[in-house]
Amino acid sequence: MIRLPSALTRSLVIIAACLPLSRVAAQNDRTGALYRDSYTLEGKKDYVAALARVREARTAGGSAYFAALRSGWLQYMQGDFAASVASYTEAVASEPKAVEPKLGLTLPLMAQRNWRELERACTAVLAIDPHNATALSRLGVAQYNAGNFSGAEATYRRLTDDYPSDTDYKTGLGWALQRQGKKGEARPWFEAVLSVSPDNANAKAGLAAK
Repeated sequence: MIRLPSALTRSLVIIAACLPLSRVAAQNDRTGALYRDSYTLEGKKDYVAALARVREARTAGGSAYFAALRSGWLQYMQGDFAASVASYTEAVASEPKAVEPKLGLTLPLMAQRNWRELERACTAVLAIDPHNATALSRLGVAQYNAGNFSGAEATYRRLTDDYPSDTDYKTGLGWALQRQGKKGEARPWFEAVLSVSPDNANAKAGLAAK
């Protein structure tokens, strides 16, 4: 048996160890270039081509979670809401403890006016992050549009407690009260909005509503 010099043996081991790392680096370079192209194409509103680059990146070995998340966003921007729901749902399944894919899922659900599923998606976020303002505001939208005005009232009260200066949340609370026939309770909220935003059409409409 031929014995290799120890220094040569060590060199061969180092080279063998570096080969997988060089493949990973090449893969990262490839996926990075594809995502760069995807962002550029998105900026040009070419969502179809931007989505194609994401799919190429995933095929090249990129993160399946990130690809699903970005696909959901691009499909939403494209107006393909059913596909967007599917992609965001895949991302949620991939990272079940994460907030961001659940929030992403609310976008196409709102666009579909699927209030029941939107409420579920928002509730899933709030189970992880109880004061998430985006989830709470979209929950209020879901409840209000589903006719659950008392639920919307409770949600908007939480929001106005957390964000007392936000005029959208105050107006939402005013409308939730108004729809329950609580016009006396609704009026101060609309007036509070108009005191700092005198041209607020939504608050004006709330005051004028019969």
